[in-house]
Amino acid sequence: MLRSRSCRLATVAAALVLPLVALPAQRGHAPFRSTYTVSVPDPAASRFHVTAEFTNIAQPTLDLALPTWTPGWYTVENYAKNILRLRIVGPDGATLGHTMPRKATWRVRTAGLSRITVEFEYLATVLSLNTAKLTRDMGFFTGTELFLEPVGHRAGPITVHFQLPADWKIAAALRETSDPMTYTAADYDELVDAPVQLGHFDVTRFEAGGKPHYFVAQPAGSWDATKTARFTDLIAKIVRTDSAIFGSLPYDKYLYFYHFARPESNAGGALEHLNSHVTMAASPATTPEQLIGTVAHEYFHLWNVKRIRPVEMWPYDYSREQETPQLWVSEGFTNYYGSLSELRAGINPRATFLTDYAGAIRAIEENEARKYISPAEASSSTWLGYDTPVAFGISYYPWGQVLGGLLDLSVRHDSRGKSGLDDVMRALWREHYLKGRGFAAPEFEAIVSRLAGRSYADFFQRYVWGTQIAPYDTILGYAGYRLERASQAVGLIGVQTDFLADGVKVTAVTPDGAAAAAGVQVGDILVSVDGRPWAQGGVRDKPGAAVTLVVQRAGAPMSLKLTVGSRSDVQYRIVDVASPTPAQLAARDAWLGK
Repeated sequence: MLRSRSCRLATVAAALVLPLVALPAQRGHAPFRSTYTVSVPDPAASRFHVTAEFTNIAQPTLDLALPTWTPGWYTVENYAKNILRLRIVGPDGATLGHTMPRKATWRVRTAGLSRITVEFEYLATVLSLNTAKLTRDMGFFTGTELFLEPVGHRAGPITVHFQLPADWKIAAALRETSDPMTYTAADYDELVDAPVQLGHFDVTRFEAGGKPHYFVAQPAGSWDATKTARFTDLIAKIVRTDSAIFGSLPYDKYLYFYHFARPESNAGGALEHLNSHVTMAASPATTPEQLIGTVAHEYFHLWNVKRIRPVEMWPYDYSREQETPQLWVSEGFTNYYGSLSELRAGINPRATFLTDYAGAIRAIEENEARKYISPAEASSSTWLGYDTPVAFGISYYPWGQVLGGLLDLSVRHDSRGKSGLDDVMRALWREHYLKGRGFAAPEFEAIVSRLAGRSYADFFQRYVWGTQIAPYDTILGYAGYRLERASQAVGLIGVQTDFLADGVKVTAVTPDGAAAAAGVQVGDILVSVDGRPWAQGGVRDKPGAAVTLVVQRAGAPMSLKLTVGSRSDVQYRIVDVASPTPAQLAARDAWLGK
């Protein structure tokens, strides 16, 4: 998977171009073919040079379109805004005129032409999950940013060549060939869903589930061998756990792209792809244990949303927003399985799983918007502000996590232990993905009802399409649990913070808060409270207490005296019912394992 080549900017030899079977070839014409070349002639200029060659065209006009968004990150980025000096030429090298019928589509007359070549530069200055970056020592992009779609010709094998500085390496989610600078993709969707890391970085190969996996860490030296080994061991446990649900792994290799740097846009966190995921890990100080939850979530996306997909997103339309009311399944269930996989893999105990689940309930029940916006509506409206705040909204991530757990327990109860949410996911896999189609909301409801042995129409109407409060105690009671709510005073000093490599940095100070009165300033690094590191809980457990706060300002420590403020906070816990029955305890073990 790790690729390198000794010659600087060496021109790659003749392309290994495989036939592309996008549309049926016209009688007497060879199949349409696509070949792309990505070169880095001057890394310091922050511009990728991209060449796309399309051959065996056999049609009067051809539209070439660049995606406007990256699947999984529901924000229109308009990648065409980064294109410079686009030029289209014919077989004789003469420039061909073109029109632009849509904002990111170029239409060229191809009557009488069997081949055209497109060249442009792509300005890559932003490192984040859904953007591209090129510097003196590294490059990163995902296919949605660089590769033009020949409209009408998405199916079939595609070839990609790289021309790089002599000492640069490649880690790509694309398919390898015998040439270390040449890769292929089965079709356009696979091509643009593949991240590529270039330059100087660390890569660790390890086996999991009988397949090769690669941990790609950028910049080089971010983690030592001990942390890397611990992380890959934890990853392997997640791989084994999730593959047991579906019985096999749907890839030949898997890559974990981890940038130990802060995102340079709102696209932080992590993003799933067909056989990889990308994470902005913020700081090398982050531990494997802190990151394995991200792996558990993104890895389950292999099945849920990358392959098992709502019908509204099948196929992908890269030119526009694709709204669906079912992201509470695609993302929320993935939240649920991320937490459940850590439990099943032996990484976390039951108590951690239950705390996480109770936290998801709290995120829903303590948000006023839950009274007005259903999980389905939250899913459809995500494009209004996926990575930016909206005036009044609620997340389908915890809501789907909560509903996933309730459905899991309820289906187990109604089917007398014969089925659970694992069976729902397997049915979606067999009956939809393997048959090459997405699932519609009524089809999803029908699968749940069939496996449970009764109609779930009322459940979906009330709790998915509606905003009614779910019967937590009834359903949790199947496993001998109940939901406990308790008010608790928690401490606060009136600051907003962000975690950086050098500590917890103050990003805002409330004018009338305790921190402002004590002289805390934006930019201060919060070091400790009464000798305890701030990162170990801050002042949450010190409401009303007089404390000594140590901050670092301009590189020097400073001690400040203040009295911690307080507010009432509702805590949610999942606890045992009084005297759980043997049947309830057996249902609990079936749900969470023994």
